[in-house]
Amino acid sequence: MSLLDKINNVTVNNTNRISEIDRKYCENQYSQYSKAQEALGHAFSIIKKVYEQQINEEESFLCKYDDIRHMEERISRIKRRFILNITSHFSRQYNVTLDSESIDEKYDSDLTHENIISEIFEQLGGYSFEEKAVTEIIEATRNTIYNFDKKVIIKKASLSIADYVRWDLWSFSGFRISWDSKLGTFFQALSHFENGSVETLYLLKSMIEHLKKGSNHYDIFSKYEFKVFNKIKSIKVFKNGKITIEFSSNEQANEFANTYLKK
Repeated sequence: MSLLDKINNVTVNNTNRISEIDRKYCENQYSQYSKAQEALGHAFSIIKKVYEQQINEEESFLCKYDDIRHMEERISRIKRRFILNITSHFSRQYNVTLDSESIDEKYDSDLTHENIISEIFEQLGGYSFEEKAVTEIIEATRNTIYNFDKKVIIKKASLSIADYVRWDLWSFSGFRISWDSKLGTFFQALSHFENGSVETLYLLKSMIEHLKKGSNHYDIFSKYEFKVFNKIKSIKVFKNGKITIEFSSNEQANEFANTYLKK
């Protein structure tokens, strides 16, 4: 096998590593993008040719800013949108963070969906999408804990974190979690610990919605019990910012703390 064949096989293998649904989405995006760029490129070449013919005239009807630069920026914006559409698709589909700007800086408008897919796998750093999502959940949750040894307390099967929940107090909603609450990240970690899901489980998502709505609408300071879960038995939040999670065993409480909270 020649070196060129080996290089081509890398691209093919990258494409084969995505699902059929993802592949069709990317191919459709590229089809639309290439047609749009072809149309813009053709129009730009005509405008640029006429502009260059008139550039030395005392009164030119074409302007470098309004016509030439505008078309160049439009071509660049479409390229950025093409990249962002594909990276956003994979981010939503697999709950991973992807950098579209670095891809935009690396390629000109001739890039294809295969270029973007290759860059996405490069950003995964050897992980699968699922593995990358899990590493991001763990890292994000660990970053919400400061002074682990002082803030996190485990007693039997219960894990408590002091000063973890931030509240806003509004007359129409009472106590409700602040807009920059850590609980969205924390509940995503609990969901993954419960059953391996990288998305927040429905019951935990419902509790978050209660906390957002506020104490005037729901009894948010009562204990939320989860009888259908195998590992998480209950969660309780307090006005002083503490949160307590009761697991089915002391071993599970320690496992969650050491995996998702302790750096």
